[in-house]
Amino acid sequence: MTKIDISKSWAYTEFITAKEQNVLLQFADSVRNLLKANGPGRYFQDHIEQKYSLPQEYKDVKQRIIDTEKLKDFIFDPQFGDFISFNEMSGAIHEHKDNNEMGFIHTRYNLLLSVPDSGGNPIYDGEVINVEERMLWRCEAGLYNHASLPVIGSKPRINISFGFQVKENI
Repeated sequence: MTKIDISKSWAYTEFITAKEQNVLLQFADSVRNLLKANGPGRYFQDHIEQKYSLPQEYKDVKQRIIDTEKLKDFIFDPQFGDFISFNEMSGAIHEHKDNNEMGFIHTRYNLLLSVPDSGGNPIYDGEVINVEERMLWRCEAGLYNHASLPVIGSKPRINISFGFQVKENI
């Protein structure tokens, strides 16, 4: 795992092993037909921790995020919790900023399980970010506008987004 600076944030390459990626992709495939359409080519389910039986690898990754980032003053995001999303051909995320809880910043840790051959890149505060499979990138969703480019081709962008509200530094 290597920490790299990106835009106004950072990411970790190879945050998960290839074995963890395979298990999480199998989980994603098992729930794909249960996800809600969320725009053309986009499928989504929030609060997956409450709705699905999750593999141990998911729980291990979530704890690894907390440990790696040394998160102490936080609450789990009440609005979306953790979510899974599939962006397929032409699927894109519209530009938006998420809501913060009072005294906290809505912060998402996005784990890229699958990255399309073309397109699908996140846009963070106006800057396109290059991502790769098994990468975890930190998005302060309550501070900066964010979106994604449309997916081009048949390989989807599959993302598990771990949601936290992190105490503001005052």
